[in-house]
Amino acid sequence: MFNTNVYSGADGTLAFGDPTGMDADVFGKYFGETGQVGRVTNVSVAVSTRVKAFHEMGSHAPKEIRAGNIEISGSVERAYINGALLRLMLGKDATDEETPPLKMPTFNIKLILDNMLPEGDAGNSVLTLYDVIFDSWQFNLPEDDFVLERATFRARRIAVTDTEAG
Repeated sequence: MFNTNVYSGADGTLAFGDPTGMDADVFGKYFGETGQVGRVTNVSVAVSTRVKAFHEMGSHAPKEIRAGNIEISGSVERAYINGALLRLMLGKDATDEETPPLKMPTFNIKLILDNMLPEGDAGNSVLTLYDVIFDSWQFNLPEDDFVLERATFRARRIAVTDTEAG
């Protein structure tokens, strides 16, 4: 049976894990042993499949429809700037100009949604994105609002694990 719980942003936790191409000490300094990313907001994940339709001459309806490439992308915003997301994007190039050609770090993202129901039963969904690479980073310094950094990413694969309440 699949999960049928309703979630809000307050139910979510975001964690990074399994970094490749980044020093484990640096990763641990920013995200700790659990890899949890604090104070995130506006997390989005999108999965799209390119669908191609084949039309025969003289026909309005497609004769055949085929699934093409799958693209997984998204973004995350954080309420403080400490260089962690930028380091995840640039690796050693974030601190040292004289490095070999750019090798971007990859990592996994886990988006964990836990919902404690009034009856005490818990259900959750875990969305795991594999081999994530950040492809853009920006930060805004508004006059009278919170400073936020925003990073967009691409992932190689996605998996969902649902746990039913009860």
